[in-house]
This record gives sequence, structure tokens and C-alpha cells, in this order.
Amino acid sequence: MAKRQTRRSISVKGITYQRLKNFCETQGMSVSGYLEDIIAARLDEAQVPVPERVDPRPEPAAKPQREREEIISQHFTF
Repeated sequence: MAKRQTRRSISVKGITYQRLKNFCETQGMSVSGYLEDIIAARLDEAQVPVPERVDPRPEPAAKPQREREEIISQHFTF
């Protein structure tokens, strides 16, 4: 497995995903493989050039440091 994830995500409606998943199961193929084949075919039809390299996914922006709040604890004895 690659050290860095190179897959990308897309969002689809739940009903669309379920239909796609059901279809792929009956055809004995993976959802990602099926989609990749369809997308590649459509891009080839549209004569979209294949890039020589894939830009890496940008690193997530660092979250700003918050000031640490002092935790005050009290113990009560009755």
C-alpha cells in the first residue's frame, strides 16, 4: 500500500450510490473500478489529454493554536 493516499473522493446522493453498488455487485466488479472505466472512456471521447504528472494533494491547513484553558477541579467532602 502507498505511504500516501492518492485516491480522491466525490459525493453522490445516497440513492445513486446504492443503485451503483447494487449494479456493481451483480456484475462482479468494484464501484471504483467501474467508475474509473466510465470516466476514462468519457474523457477519451472528449479528447481530454492525459497529464504527464498528477499534482499532489495539498497538505491540510494547520489549525490555529487555541489558548489552553486552565482546568479547575474541586473536591467536596460531606
